[in-house]
Amino acid sequence: MIKINRQIIENLMIDYSRKRLNAAKAADLKRESLYAEFPRLGEIEKKIQLISIKISKLFLSGPENLDEKVDNLRAEIEKLKKEREEIYIKHKIPEDFLEPDYECKKCCDTGYDSEGKRCSCFNKQIINNLYTMSNMSHMLKKENFNAFDINVFSNEVYENEKLTPRQNMYYILDISQDFCYNFHESNMNLLFYGGTGLGKTFMCNCIAKALIDKGITVLYQTSFSLFEIVETHKFNAQAESEQNKLSYGMIFDSELLIIDDLGTELNNSFINSELFNIVNERLITEKKTIISTNLSLEKLAKTYSDRIMSRVFNNFALLKFYGKDLRWESK
Repeated sequence: MIKINRQIIENLMIDYSRKRLNAAKAADLKRESLYAEFPRLGEIEKKIQLISIKISKLFLSGPENLDEKVDNLRAEIEKLKKEREEIYIKHKIPEDFLEPDYECKKCCDTGYDSEGKRCSCFNKQIINNLYTMSNMSHMLKKENFNAFDINVFSNEVYENEKLTPRQNMYYILDISQDFCYNFHESNMNLLFYGGTGLGKTFMCNCIAKALIDKGITVLYQTSFSLFEIVETHKFNAQAESEQNKLSYGMIFDSELLIIDDLGTELNNSFINSELFNIVNERLITEKKTIISTNLSLEKLAKTYSDRIMSRVFNNFALLKFYGKDLRWESK
């Protein structure tokens, strides 16, 4: 099972701290350089700080004419800010010149947004680490669109199919690449079905690599591993590890979830219920899903509930893989 190691999370938080520290140091150096060139800006900043301290002391002492004195001091601050603004404009200094230059503008390199939710940059790093832990990063170097060879598919008529396996793969390849290019613009989900050794997992990996390179969060799980995570979360909550909690969350939060080898898990009412929950929730939140299975559409319909198959048939592009088993052909 793919797990998020606690050490990975700790390392990511240390990395975020390092990024913030570096950004703060860089901002300090820019400030020193700016004030060396324009000393008056340094003087203005010091005066504003001193006046702000005076205002704080006034609130603590509470003199009779508090409001008048505070108003006068605030007027001084506004006058100083106006002077600073004029210097910036005169010398064409960007307004945000002294702001720290964070790598992620959304979370300011904290890993969390203003609502306390994990930032997409955090999720992306988690996913990348998941691929590394599961050896997927190595796999994606070999299995990607650049390595895709259409010539391995036969161009001869196969059984009763209208298209040859090669023509069919051209069709699937075109849809898969369009899925990647228009990921945020379309509401497409994909179901890859057909026998073993026909390129379904390879195509999933091609899509995963293309999207990860675009900064999109992709979570890959075999069906067996997926429901192991869910089962642990549902039935062992008190002893559940932080890793499993994060893994469970990513099932719903990742921009793309790939469920590989659906049908290899031990199917029961719990699996049916949780699969519906996952598929339905991701449809509601407009998160994309790819499912691959060795089962035929007829077998899928018999194995999984009508509610699940209704969601799949109405919201997924159904792409059939057929031909001779490529793994045997290559031997």
